[in-house]
Amino acid sequence: MRTGPAVAAMLLTATLTGFGAGPAHAAPPGIDEVYTALGVDSVPSDFVVMVDVSGSMRGARYTQLRQSLTGFFAALAPEDRVTLIPFGERATATTRQVGREPGRLSAGLPRDAAGAYTDIGAALEAAVGTLARPDAPPLATVVLLTDGRHDPGPRSAYPLTQGHNWNLLAGRAAKLNKSALRAYAVPLSGATGAPLLRKVFPDAGVLAPTSVDRLTAQLARPKAEARAAKARSLLATEITEPVRVSWPSGPIGAGESTIGVRVQNPMPHVPLVLEGLAVAGAEVAPGPVELPPGATVTVPVTVDWDPGPRALAPVKTVTESRDLQLTGRVTSPWSAVLTEQLGLTLNPELAAAPGRREFSAQRGSLWWWVTAAVLLVALVVVLARWRRRRLAPALAGAVMIQRGDGQQRTVPLTGRRVVVLSADETGLPGSGEITAARSGVGSADVRLMITYSPDGTAGSRGSAACPPGGTVSVAGTSFTWWTGHHSG
Repeated sequence: MRTGPAVAAMLLTATLTGFGAGPAHAAPPGIDEVYTALGVDSVPSDFVVMVDVSGSMRGARYTQLRQSLTGFFAALAPEDRVTLIPFGERATATTRQVGREPGRLSAGLPRDAAGAYTDIGAALEAAVGTLARPDAPPLATVVLLTDGRHDPGPRSAYPLTQGHNWNLLAGRAAKLNKSALRAYAVPLSGATGAPLLRKVFPDAGVLAPTSVDRLTAQLARPKAEARAAKARSLLATEITEPVRVSWPSGPIGAGESTIGVRVQNPMPHVPLVLEGLAVAGAEVAPGPVELPPGATVTVPVTVDWDPGPRALAPVKTVTESRDLQLTGRVTSPWSAVLTEQLGLTLNPELAAAPGRREFSAQRGSLWWWVTAAVLLVALVVVLARWRRRRLAPALAGAVMIQRGDGQQRTVPLTGRRVVVLSADETGLPGSGEITAARSGVGSADVRLMITYSPDGTAGSRGSAACPPGGTVSVAGTSFTWWTGHHSG
């Protein structure tokens, strides 16, 4: 509803102080700083490592392999789970948490490589079973380490490199509920198990052929991919959320009013920065304003609204509605890392909050009316007091009182007080009083109003008005007013 004139002027100015805007030259964080802020090491991941322990690995090669794996395990997060699957004729899986002593994980490998066969199919079956366990993390990395081809024993379920059992195994792997799953073949000589690995994990990659003493460096890639997968699992959903904006619900008053516009970062991990803030085309301080992860910042906005002149009526409300949409650019110091190293697109926006705001002001002259009423009451009180004083002038002179028995009393008259006629006050028995009065406000005629009862009873009470210098008889008693001069 609009009951007043249009909004004459509107200027919104945000004073963005105390929000911790960082220096413009500060270098953006690197990938390791982002990982630390995200706490990726607290997100568990599965590492399933299949190790060829056939006779061809016997000797120094196997010793170096164990040492390289120990270095690889030491680089993992304590919350990660490692499953070692040594395979020869058979494959047995052992799962442990990395914990605080990752070097002990290699104890799950046999002391020497002495297997008569190399059953890669059995190793892959054990790997799929491990990944499907009920408490398995949703992030997983599979590594196949071998120096030879598939050479199964006579009792193997995978005597060939294809067939029904391979198809069943591939089907089981396809049903794994994983948010991220990577597989790598690491050939330790010219041969590689990559073709069989891809039968079960179609997207498996092959690391460059390497000598066993360089295995730790080669395994850095699976470790880096696992950390990146952890980061993506934490960020993929939250980076799509818009920045929330909320305005105060109450109406905006006349003149300059400071409004707290609340801006909330919905992302629990990613810090944001607001720049170039504007409201409905008006000037707003540009910031920048830092929005820490999950934090809410109140942006003070000063609104100057002129609702027009005051009306003569005591009460009159002027209302107006205007669009006050907060716009601006939302950036993040993490943008380069998210886009270039994690493959995530960060494009946050300010959410379009309801922008129709109500302006309301009381433009009646109520206080003028109240002031006038107060002044009028004060004038009435002054006039009433003046009239009362005018009609009851001050007493002057003296009154001589003579009773029928010849007793006389003289009572002085002074001020505006009532003269009480009593034995205690004047020595006159009975009761009564003497006051001065005028017949009207504008009259100069002054009379003494005398009321007297000789015995104090109402039945014997009499009254009379005595002019200056006159004598009146009240209830058998004579009252004479002697005056020098009268002041009223």
